[in-house]
Amino acid sequence: MERIELTDEMISVLRERVRDYLKPKRYLHTLAVEEEAARLGGMFLPERVNALRAAALLHDITKRDDLEKQLQYCSEFGIIYDVSEKSSPKLFHAKTAAALARRDFAEFVDDEIVSGIRWHTTGRAEMTTFESIVYLADYIEKTRTFPDCVELRRYFWDGVASPGVDLAEHLKKTMVKSFDLTIGNLIEENSPIDRDTVAARNRFILELREDVN
Repeated sequence: MERIELTDEMISVLRERVRDYLKPKRYLHTLAVEEEAARLGGMFLPERVNALRAAALLHDITKRDDLEKQLQYCSEFGIIYDVSEKSSPKLFHAKTAAALARRDFAEFVDDEIVSGIRWHTTGRAEMTTFESIVYLADYIEKTRTFPDCVELRRYFWDGVASPGVDLAEHLKKTMVKSFDLTIGNLIEENSPIDRDTVAARNRFILELREDVN
């Protein structure tokens, strides 16, 4: 699929269309993620700001659906999942939202946008800058009040403001810190840790070591 060029008018239309897929509080969060994704995009991928906004607007379109509905989506779209994932039902929505976005919002997405939706929760090895921005925007958008979100938001923007900061390196360090926070919480809760999250963390650490050498 070729890259789609989204106009501001198309983003406005999309913003209204996704409202029907989201609970009111989730819609406000989605708008905040869109704003954050645009801000981050201006720093890292200025040519893809509207694509990032689209991914942000679509990232949670199946979040309100229960496990039964998530499994129905998996069957409908041929989504493969591990039995162990049933113990972490929150992870399903990234997969199902990506599939639903491709079907219900085909005129607003391309492969990169769909991938940003798909990996916004767990991350993955070989994560792209586009995917990282969607993931980070979801984590640090301004309405988030969870301690980890507040901590990561402060860490990222304090780093950006540091003299002589290497933005690409700082983004990678922020991603590692985000995974550390997430994994730490999962360990405290005695919850399973998604293999893609571990792979993402490991990959960013290796990339940072390669950057130094």
